[in-house]
Amino acid sequence: MWTALLVVLVSVVVAAVACVLFGRGRARSHEQADDRDADSRGFLGAVISGLFIVALAFYVVIVWEENGAAEDNAAREAAAIADIYWQTPVLPQPQRDVIRGLLTEYPRLVAEKEWPQLAVGEADPATTAALHSLHAEVVSLPATPDVVKSARERAVERLREITDLRRERLDSAGGLDATGMMMLVGTIAGSVAMVVYPFLIGFTARARHVVQLCLTTAVLALVCVLCLGMMQPFDGLFQVEPESFTSLTEELAEIPVDRSR
Repeated sequence: MWTALLVVLVSVVVAAVACVLFGRGRARSHEQADDRDADSRGFLGAVISGLFIVALAFYVVIVWEENGAAEDNAAREAAAIADIYWQTPVLPQPQRDVIRGLLTEYPRLVAEKEWPQLAVGEADPATTAALHSLHAEVVSLPATPDVVKSARERAVERLREITDLRRERLDSAGGLDATGMMMLVGTIAGSVAMVVYPFLIGFTARARHVVQLCLTTAVLALVCVLCLGMMQPFDGLFQVEPESFTSLTEELAEIPVDRSR
């Protein structure tokens, strides 16, 4: 937050200094001559503003969808873990207790170990090892009797889903795709163009013009900071939290683990 405020403040100061250094007073005759070009200058300014708004809108939509997908995938992954846990009462010992322990350990590792690593785009080796161990234990279950076979097939299916969802989460932690990055660059470039354009067409350093440009610069700088803070769904101002996995531990504790066979 303080970094964002500092960036906005510095941008406003730079804009104000630029107004004093490069802004010009205009004689009345020059103003009358410039009035003939007002329509073309206004049209070009509107085009720049329009391109900025389009790039910003696309970027916000892309980021919104990425964050929404990350939250949905986390919820689906947690649900798949709970589903496997429901299958464990019919499993034989000692695999039953081992699988239950791994199912309890995996969401804890995701929430406590891997989630902070996602902020820098990396996976947690311990979480990866736990998932591999869980997969090995499940596929080693016997194919008889039928109730165990059914639970084994169900668990393998859900494990495949968990693996795919985790892979998607790690891919999302890598940051924006090419389209999102292009929209981000377009947003920042449009912000810079909207500030620089008045100087290119002959900005007059009147008090009201200086105040207007400084306010515009502050808003655009804040927009750029917010956009940069949304590049990664697991980091920044609007990061996705591991709530699905932290609540899963309590849910697993409430699932009955004993069943007569």
